[in-house]
Amino acid sequence: MPKQRIWAIAYPIAFGLMIFLNYWSATNVGIVADNNQAIIQPAGFAFSIWGLIYILLFIWIIKRFFDNTWVGSLASRLTFWPIVNFLLNGLWIVVFTQQLLVVSTLVIAAILTTLVFIHTSITKGDYNWFDRLPFSIYFAWVTVATIVNVFAVTASLEVETILGLGELDWTLIMLAAATLIGSIVAFRYSDWLYPLVILWPFYGIYVVNENEYSSLNITLLITSIVLVIVALITVVKKFRTKQTA
Repeated sequence: MPKQRIWAIAYPIAFGLMIFLNYWSATNVGIVADNNQAIIQPAGFAFSIWGLIYILLFIWIIKRFFDNTWVGSLASRLTFWPIVNFLLNGLWIVVFTQQLLVVSTLVIAAILTTLVFIHTSITKGDYNWFDRLPFSIYFAWVTVATIVNVFAVTASLEVETILGLGELDWTLIMLAAATLIGSIVAFRYSDWLYPLVILWPFYGIYVVNENEYSSLNITLLITSIVLVIVALITVVKKFRTKQTA
C-alpha cells in the first residue's frame, strides 16, 4: 500500500476517535468550565468554533486520499503529528471532564505544541490556501484556550493572587500576550487568519463580562484593533510579495 494511503487511513481513524470522545463528553465540558469560571473564559457561544474546526479538519483529511504521490505531500511532512494531535484532543476531553484540571493543562499545552509543529511544517513547504486553513483556525483558538485552561486551574484552586497580582491583572497581561503571539505568528508565517481568529474568543470574553471591568473592555478594544491592523498588514505584504514574484 502506498505511504500516502496509509496516512490517509490513519488520520480519519484518529479523527473519528476524537469526535466520539467530544460527542460523549461535550455537555460535561461546559459544566466543568462553568464551575471554574474565570474572567478570561469566553461566553459559551464562542466554543461553537469547534464545529467549524472539526468540519474543516474532516475536509482536510478527505483531501489526503487524493494526494497522488508521497514525495512533497502534506502527509510526508506531517506523518504522525495530526494523529498525535487528534488523540491528545480526545484525551483532553476525558481529563477535563474528570476535573483533572492540572493534567488537562499539560495536555492542552501538548496539543498546542503539536499545532506549532503542524502549522510550521505546512508553511515551510509548498501548500495551497486550504492546506493550512483548518490549522490556522485550530492553532489560534487553542492558543487562547490554553491560557483559559490555566485560569480554570487557578480558579479551581481558589488562587487569588500570583506575584502580588490579582486575576484581573493577569487577565489583562495574558490578553496582551495573546495579541503579541498573534502578531508574531502572522508576520513570521504570513498568516493573516491567525490574528483574526483570536478576535472571536476576545469578543466572547467581552460579552460574558457584561461591562463589569472597564479596564478589561479597554484592553480588549486595544488588542482587537492591534490584531486587525496586524492582519491587514500581513495581507498587504503577501499581496506585494506575489506582485513582485
